[in-house]
Amino acid sequence: MAYLSIIGSHTVNGVAQIHSKLLREYMFKDFYELTPEKFQNKTNGVTFRRWLALCNPDLFSLIVEC
Repeated sequence: MAYLSIIGSHTVNGVAQIHSKLLREYMFKDFYELTPEKFQNKTNGVTFRRWLALCNPDLFSLIVEC
């Protein structure tokens, strides 16, 4: 199913830099060599963390501390 998804998709996204690297170099190396422009990296969660830090700094500090 992953192969069909790659063929039918406009882009392939790794959710973290290390995940994207694994996709490109190991899991889907052949697909990456055929269409490297499809493979992108977008780190999820950054916006939410920034929002929490701004809207509730005390909670943010507690989470970071723990």
